[in-house]
Amino acid sequence: MRRHLIEEPASRAAAWSRRVGAFAWLSLAVSLLLARFGKLKPYDALSAVIGCGGLAVIAILLALFAFTVIWRKGARGLPQALTGLFLGAALLAYPIGLGLRDLVSPPALDLTTDLADPPQPLEPLRQLAEARTTDEDKGKDVNPWRTIAASRLDAGLPKAIAPLTLDTPMNDALALALRAAGQNGWHVTSVDYPHPPKRDQARFAATVPSLLIRWPSDAVVRLQQTEDGIRIDARLIARQPWSLLHNVDADISSYFDRLETLTFGKRPHAGR
Repeated sequence: MRRHLIEEPASRAAAWSRRVGAFAWLSLAVSLLLARFGKLKPYDALSAVIGCGGLAVIAILLALFAFTVIWRKGARGLPQALTGLFLGAALLAYPIGLGLRDLVSPPALDLTTDLADPPQPLEPLRQLAEARTTDEDKGKDVNPWRTIAASRLDAGLPKAIAPLTLDTPMNDALALALRAAGQNGWHVTSVDYPHPPKRDQARFAATVPSLLIRWPSDAVVRLQQTEDGIRIDARLIARQPWSLLHNVDADISSYFDRLETLTFGKRPHAGR
């Protein structure tokens, strides 16, 4: 007499949890690659990343529902549910961790090498205009070119990076500064060349894309003739407060490293 083994039904929620979690990671990888190579605009890339986060949430919810079905009915599918839960939680861990860190230690939205006299933008910036309007509403004295967050050193932020001095003529220093910006992936938007009556000063503006989705921040680099040579100050202003969309202190440090490499050869910048 043949004995028939009765298999417990498999949980469809568990299978779908794993599928959705894997699809979320695949979609995220494709979106970041497209953004990296300029095939997706920053807003589209951000929307895609948010959509992948939504898929991760769905994978987690499906896994939790599968756990209840497995517990009550003894259905199969526990490994699939655990995989879906892990994939969803792993995808959300990085942005959630950054968000919690920002709550504890707010990021520097406006970092500069010269807190007393930061480089002035060549054109009005929306984020500075919003900060100015807020101060006007509070009745404070308003400086349209002030830094809006670079002085938050008591919040555990990196200290302002020291400026760089080059012992070269102004035109050569400006050419090197522009070349370093291009090699670091900065997109120069406008240049204020030395001209009368300020032949001893030059500036240029650029947008600096973030590492993951190429979200732009605004940079201003100022060159001034001093007794020691050409002093180069940089200022980087984030457009959004979420640190996933910018990394201002690392971008300035990396830019100065690149500039030193072009000028002197490989030598670490001791500006921190």
